[in-house]
This record gives sequence, C-alpha cells and structure tokens, in this order.
Amino acid sequence: MPPIYAINLLLGAIARMKHYPVVISLCKKLNLLSGIQPNICTYSIVINSCCRMGSVDRAFGVLGGLLKRGFSPKTTMFNHLINGLCSEKRVREAAMLFDNMSLMGCRPDVVSCNALIKGLSNTGSTALALELLRKMAMLGDSCKPNIITYNTIIHHLCKEGHVNDACKLLEEMSHAGVEPDVRTYTSIIYGHSTLGHWKQAVGIFKEMVDRGFSPDVVTFSMLMDSLSKHGKTGEAHKLLDLMKERGEKPDVVSYTILVQGYCQEGRLADARQVFDSMLGKGPAPNSHTYSVLINGFVKNQNMDEAIELFNKMQRGVKADIITYNTVLDGLCHLGRVEDVRALLDEMMGRGIHPDVVTYSSILCSFCRLGKWKEAHHLLYEMTQQQVHPNVMTFNILIDAICKEGMVQEAHGLLEVMICRGIEPDVVTYSTLMDGYCMVGQLNDAVRVFDLMVSKGHEPNAFTYSILVNSYCKSGKIDEALSLFNAMPHKGVQHTVITYSNMLAGLYRVGRVADAEKLRDKMLAAGICPSLHTYNIILDGLCKNQYIDEAMKLFQGALSSNVNLDIVCFNTMIYGLVKAGRFKAAKNIFNTIHAKDLKPDVITFNMMVNCLTKEGLFDEASNLLLHMEKSGCPANSTTFNTIIHGLLEKEEIERAIDMIRKMKDRGFSLGASTASRIFNVFSKDGQFHDYLKLLPDFSQHGTK
Repeated sequence: MPPIYAINLLLGAIARMKHYPVVISLCKKLNLLSGIQPNICTYSIVINSCCRMGSVDRAFGVLGGLLKRGFSPKTTMFNHLINGLCSEKRVREAAMLFDNMSLMGCRPDVVSCNALIKGLSNTGSTALALELLRKMAMLGDSCKPNIITYNTIIHHLCKEGHVNDACKLLEEMSHAGVEPDVRTYTSIIYGHSTLGHWKQAVGIFKEMVDRGFSPDVVTFSMLMDSLSKHGKTGEAHKLLDLMKERGEKPDVVSYTILVQGYCQEGRLADARQVFDSMLGKGPAPNSHTYSVLINGFVKNQNMDEAIELFNKMQRGVKADIITYNTVLDGLCHLGRVEDVRALLDEMMGRGIHPDVVTYSSILCSFCRLGKWKEAHHLLYEMTQQQVHPNVMTFNILIDAICKEGMVQEAHGLLEVMICRGIEPDVVTYSTLMDGYCMVGQLNDAVRVFDLMVSKGHEPNAFTYSILVNSYCKSGKIDEALSLFNAMPHKGVQHTVITYSNMLAGLYRVGRVADAEKLRDKMLAAGICPSLHTYNIILDGLCKNQYIDEAMKLFQGALSSNVNLDIVCFNTMIYGLVKAGRFKAAKNIFNTIHAKDLKPDVITFNMMVNCLTKEGLFDEASNLLLHMEKSGCPANSTTFNTIIHGLLEKEEIERAIDMIRKMKDRGFSLGASTASRIFNVFSKDGQFHDYLKLLPDFSQHGTK
C-alpha cells in the first residue's frame, strides 16, 4: 500500500488545482481502505477543501472526527475554518473561533489574524479590523502584522473613501518596518481617484516610482482612468506610452479608458486612432470598447459612423445589450423610428432581449415625436415581454409629455403608476409640478407638492426651485420669498439655482435693494454664483437702469478672473447701448477677444445697433464684413438694424443699397423696417422716385 505522505502529496496537488470535490471523494474512498490511516496533514487538506468549496459545516464535522481519533488540531486548521466562515460572511462565528483557539491548544498566528481582518473588512467592519491590528502586537511575534495585514485594511479604507486614514496607516507600516508594495500604492491611488483627487493620485504614483516600485497594468490603468475623467486624457495617453517603455503590456481596459476619455472630450479622431491601434497591434477591442466608441459617435451626432462601427463589430465581436441600447438611443434622438424598429427586431432575433433601458429610451423618443399611440403600444409590449416599467420609465414618459404641454395626460400616468404598485418618487412629483408651472397652472403645481408631502416624500432643492421660479414669474414675489425662506427650516439648503431664481424674480419687479441683500446673503453662505447667476444680476441691474452698479460688478468679475461667457458680455453691451453709453459698449466689445471668447451674431447685432445710433455707418458696414470673415454671418436682424438707422438719418441711397444686399441673401424686411421705408419714401413726395429703385420682396414677403 502507498504511504500516507504520498497520498497527502496527491490530495494537496488536487486541492491546489481547486478540484475540492475530488479531494473529498478520494478521502471517502481512503476511509474504506484498510492499511492506510489519514494523518493530521490529511485532515488539514480535507478541512481546507471543505472550506474552499463553501461547506464549512462539513469542515467542522471533519474537525470533530479528528478529535475523536485523538489527534490534536493545528493552527493551520483553525486558519482554514476562520477563512471559510468569513467567506460565508459568518464573521461573528469566526471571531468566536479565533478567541477560543487557545482553549484547544492552538495560538493564533498572523495568518489567523489576516483571515479575520479580511472577513471584518469585507463586511464593512473596518474599524474592528483596525482594532484587531492594534492588538496583534500584544499576541506575540507570531502575530506581528505583515504586508498582507496592512494591505487588506488600506484597501478597504480607500474603498470606503477614508483615504487620509489609509495614508496614515501607510506611514505607520513604514515605521513598523513593513515595506509597502505595489498593491499598497495601487489601493491609495484608487482611493484618491474615486474621490476625484487626481493630483494626489499622481503624487502617490510618483512617490511609488521614486521608491523603486514598478507599477503594474492595474496601477497604470487606475491612474489613467482618474486623469481621463478629469479631462486629461492626453496625460493618460502619456502614461500608456510610459507603461510600454517600462515593459508592462497594456490590456484592453487600458486602451478602452483612453477611447472613453477622448470621446468624453469630443476628440473623436483621437479616440478612433487609439481604437484602430488596438485592431492593428492589439489587444483586440471587446464589446465594451466598441460600445464606448459607438456611444462617443452617438453623443456627437455622428450616427452614420456609429452604425458603420456597429456593423463592423458584428463581424467579429458579439454585441451585447449595452451596445444595442447605445445605438437605439442614438437612432431615437434622431427620430429614425423605422430604423429603431428594425434594430429592435434584429436584436430580439439574435436572442438578446430588450431590457427596461431599451424600452425607456424608445418610449422617450416616441413621446418627443408626438407618437403617443406608438408609445402606449410599446408600454403594452413591455408588459407582454415581461419587462416591467420602473419608476424611471414613467419619469421619462411624464417628463416628455409635460414638455409637450399635455400635463393632464402626464397626471394620468402618475395614477397608472400608483395602480401598478410603482411608488412615484420626488423626481416624478417634481416633473409633474414643473409641467403644471410651464402651462401656468400654479395652483395645480402646489396641489401636487402637497400630495407629494402627504405621501411621505421630502421635497428637495429642485422641487422648491420649481415653485419659487413659478411664483416669481407669476409676480407673486412675497409667496416666493416665503417659500425660499422656509427651505432651511425644512432641512433643505439653498442652492445656486434657488438663489438665481429668487434674484431673477426680485429684479423682474424692480426690488433691486432686496436683490442686492439676497446676493450678499448668498455670498456669505459660501455659494459661488454661476455664470447664469451673473447674467441674471447684470440683466436685472441694466433693465432697472443701475448701469454703474452693473459695470462695477462686471469689471470686478473680469479682474477676479471669473470665466464670464459671451452671454454676460452681450447683456452688458445691451444695457450700455440702451442707456446711450456707446463708448463704454465699444470698450467692452473690444475686450471680448482678450478673454478668449468669440462674439456671436447677437453681439454683432447689438454693436451694429450701437454704431448706427451714433451715425457711424461706415463702421457698421465694416463690422458687417468682419462678421462674414469671422464665420458669423449677418442675419435678417443685422440688415434691418442698419437699414432702419440709415433711414432715420435719411441716408436713402445707402439704405437702398443695403436693401438690395439683404434681398440677395434671401432675408426679409421686418415689419417696422418696411413701415419706415414707406413712411420715408412717401414723405411729401420728396423721395417718391426712390420707390422705383426698391427690389421686389414679393417672393420673400415681409416679417
């Protein structure tokens, strides 16, 4: 008969291959043989196999058999049992076993501690894991924490967002003489990345390299992902090149991160170049890579390229539900209903069943196109396919219907939800409130608000913003202020949107002093005004003829490097032109390029108005040419403004020349311009002959 140590070698090899049921089966046969007795090593292998295959209770049975035969258990066996209990999330039992080991003549070692620490950390008890780490030093040299101990806790601290605590533990382990490894640094880089701290993540990466550690593909990819999510895909690409230089082979995840980053930045050519390099030199793109690039094309309205790539994908990589949903969503946004139906049929023909995301996207498209019958039919089809619409599906439908002004129909859907046992959420109620406000039914919006509160849903800042904005637009400023002031008492903090809505309302009714107090309150609360807020304030001050105050705010924003957009410049120029302060308006216009902005057609039209009011028609004509060269061609408003100004100054021939140019471009005369022409040209017969020179607008009409 073969010796037991040979049997143990065989069982150990099979266990290492993870064929645990085979180990158990062979041991059963071993018990039936005479002449070969299992020893302590055999029992240890069997206990480990039972624990690994998720049969911890059977492992305890084996331990009982061992004790009956007079064997003394070993620490290794308890380590297997603790690990098995923790794998089944029976951490409390594992802790009790850990505490009782010494009663059975076995002292815990570092492996026992690490197994329990892992179990505690995996079940969210990282604080208890840290507590055990502190006790390990008191349990003797055999329990001295090692790299596995520290890495386990650091990993879970970072996963839970406690990166500062993880960094302190990194320092502590270095003082304890335990050198960090690649996994330690990777965990901390991951922690910083998930919190959006890309600079700190880069700093840790540099420290890691400086200390002589070689980052692996996981570390590189993690940092690349962090950079890409913060609009620094170019820097992430450099990391890919560095990875290759250091002998690490980038995998499909690394390349997909770059493709996604470039797509998010709108750099589709770069994304395609990375993708093509995968096709050329590998690794081969998978379904996720294809989906990312297809989504990039869809979001940037390059639907033809998206379809072409999707068809190419079908020749080598099986499209999954995510890819189909991405293409369907793009087709839906373009209103290509026939293509949507064809792709949906193809998808089902390939055995890929639509999910709630698929149907929700198509439903939204049907609603947006006003195809209500198709939408209701699809809702019925969903049910037939055993795909149950969720609260998000109904929210999409309610939002789409509200935007069409069909609020009563949207309210009907709310009742359908409740009948089907789908609980509406804050988004549902807020969307319906917004719909009622859009059609001017403020009282109905308030009733929905009260219904939401009665159902136990707490209104959020968005909900309050809807009502505050609606009250302001209805001129009910005191009601808006009352609701605005009640928000903190209801546990809802003001946001920049609620402040902006309230400011707009106060300026609209001319309560400038109250608006200024509210603005000061906003700044004191530490809420930074958005560009929209700046525009509201500038517009409010200008329309209430507080031009100097508006100029002061505008200049202050410029000097403090606030990134004002062209809308803010337009608001300020409009206010100055209306106030007759043409020189100041021109000065602001001249600063636009210095701020890396481009005037739009609204900006140019206001400046044309400014110049014509001053009688500077040559400058206005030059500005017209400049518009053409800068890729912002003049529109009907531009020509009507110049013609109106020329007629006021009785520059008849120049006006007629401008009218001809206007007709050549297919623009129509505005009603006020046409009226002005006939009033001037019929004046005492003085300009009667000029009527013959006017072009015929009969084909274009007048507006």
